[in-house]
Amino acid sequence: MTETWTAAFRSAPVSPYEPTPLVYPSRGFDDQTLRQVVRVRGGGDRLRVRLSNLYGKEPLTIARTRCALHTTGSAIAPGTDALVTFGGATEVNVNAGHEAISDPVDLATTTEVDLVISTYHATPCEPATYHPFALQTGYLATGDVTSHPEIPHPEQVEPRFHLTGIDVQTPPGRRVVAAFGDSLTDGVGTTPGANLRYTDHLARRVVAADLSLINLGIAGNRLLTNVFGESGTARFDRDVLAAPGVTHLIVQLGLNDICLPAMQGAPPLSADELIDGYIAIAERARHHGLTTVIATITPFSGAEAISPGFDNPENEELRQRINQWIRTSGEFNAVADLDQALCDPATPAALAPAYDSGDHIHPNDAGAQAVAAAIADALPA
Repeated sequence: MTETWTAAFRSAPVSPYEPTPLVYPSRGFDDQTLRQVVRVRGGGDRLRVRLSNLYGKEPLTIARTRCALHTTGSAIAPGTDALVTFGGATEVNVNAGHEAISDPVDLATTTEVDLVISTYHATPCEPATYHPFALQTGYLATGDVTSHPEIPHPEQVEPRFHLTGIDVQTPPGRRVVAAFGDSLTDGVGTTPGANLRYTDHLARRVVAADLSLINLGIAGNRLLTNVFGESGTARFDRDVLAAPGVTHLIVQLGLNDICLPAMQGAPPLSADELIDGYIAIAERARHHGLTTVIATITPFSGAEAISPGFDNPENEELRQRINQWIRTSGEFNAVADLDQALCDPATPAALAPAYDSGDHIHPNDAGAQAVAAAIADALPA
């Protein structure tokens, strides 16, 4: 039986030149090894690595790349370290605006496993195409230590740099759920390094149905506006449709379109504009045969004290209008009512205290688990 490539991990890329300041800015590297840990889902006998220079202004050169299974900290599992090549070469040059996909690597993965990708940057490179909120510590050291069993006294880094994907080789028919969203999908509010995002919980729930899951969340992302990454409508084809094996889609976007404009002194969007954006994604997904779930927009009452301009009566009215459309439009195959799953019954415009990470916007670990349960119940087979 001919095997095929399937997306097993994704990290949606963001420009290092974002006009809006981010909590974790990007950076460049020079004579340094970067070791990054990622959770791969969906087992296979071989894998391939994706490195991106999508938002670079100059060509990117990576002198050496290796991969291995992870143990703890910066350590790799003995006997699993493997060299990664690109077109048979150890060094890879990635032109600005492009991505490099490695040759197949003979490293087997299981249904859920942590993988270490180590890259050596021998010459200076500009700020990297990256993912600001990795929620998984990376490790940085001087020189080429890509093959070291453990990096001694590394610098710890919070974002994920250049690494945008891992594919695994599997028999035909592997099905993949693409979780497409903002900071809630990205996992902001959950415990870093613990794999307790809603997508982590959901991946473990759907594995019995022979589904795996990739996380395409970007903190701060919007449906319609290119702020904190390209908009959902702009990046949909690149991030979702181009990922091999995707059969199911979860759309969780819109809260930032409602609330961030007032924080930044911009005019608010209308309900019709947002609805048109959702319909555009639904139509693209239908055209490509994806089974779709859309999530209602979650409560944010109380966020004003921490994020001025985020929470006001106009924003809440718009949230209610959009949620009513989501529940009744029929544009998507199913609705996951995260509003109902997370709200405080005594104050429905607010997150339930047991699910609030503390900023009145993002669910905590328990809230992420509740989100996963609501989506799992809605997700068609």
